[in-house]
Amino acid sequence: MTAPARLSPTAGMFNALLRLYIRRAKPIIAAQQKAVDEARNLNHRLTTARNFADTEAAGYIDRTGLENTK
Repeated sequence: MTAPARLSPTAGMFNALLRLYIRRAKPIIAAQQKAVDEARNLNHRLTTARNFADTEAAGYIDRTGLENTK
């Protein structure tokens, strides 16, 4: 049976720094992902509104009879 391999002090320090970076980066990455999602949703809403306005202006939306539905 062989003994487990040991890391050099430099490799251990590098691994510790990577763990520290990952731990500190997680909340930042989550905030950035949320900002990207919000921007994507805003873009989708604006695109949908513009497409609807274009379709309505072109006369493709028929609202006949919808005014008095009560």
